[in-house]
Amino acid sequence: MRIFFGGSLPRFRTNKADYIKIRDSVTSLGHVLTRDWIEEEGKKNVKRSVNEMYELTEKAINNSDVVILEYSHDISAVGQQLVIALQKSIPILLLIKDSKETEDSPLSDYFISSKDLKHVKKAKYKNSDAKKIISNFLKWVEENKQLVRFNLELERELDEYLKIKSKKNNTSKAEEIRTLIIKDMSRNS
Repeated sequence: MRIFFGGSLPRFRTNKADYIKIRDSVTSLGHVLTRDWIEEEGKKNVKRSVNEMYELTEKAINNSDVVILEYSHDISAVGQQLVIALQKSIPILLLIKDSKETEDSPLSDYFISSKDLKHVKKAKYKNSDAKKIISNFLKWVEENKQLVRFNLELERELDEYLKIKSKKNNTSKAEEIRTLIIKDMSRNS
């Protein structure tokens, strides 16, 4: 599975062990990170602008099957990552450190539309159980996966046709493509 693991740079710098444990849990379970920014941060010679980091993060989230966010503190950068994933209906695991110093982030409970809540799981973790929590989340994703996302590049003429057809049928372009595939499958079976 392609996984985006995100969090906040300030929290990473003060709690490297937590972030590294989560990252290592993902990779040891045999999954691929869509952007390994933790390894990059460890090199210390890579400097990126805020815009560049945002674009790399957005691309990595868009290319992922699931998103795991370390969300122990309510920081806007993590909220932005959450919103990008929600806009794409990507399943999200919000990990919150199980400690007395950790905020129990209100964003995960109160600032998400009810239609998006079905994509979000929240768990308090300790370094000793992070791998188990992540594994259980990924099993939940597999068991509940209904749709597969992929990118499709079309010539402008085909896109215009789909826009007209979807407007006429009061559907989306994706639904029109799905209908064509289903018709083709039924003819070939």
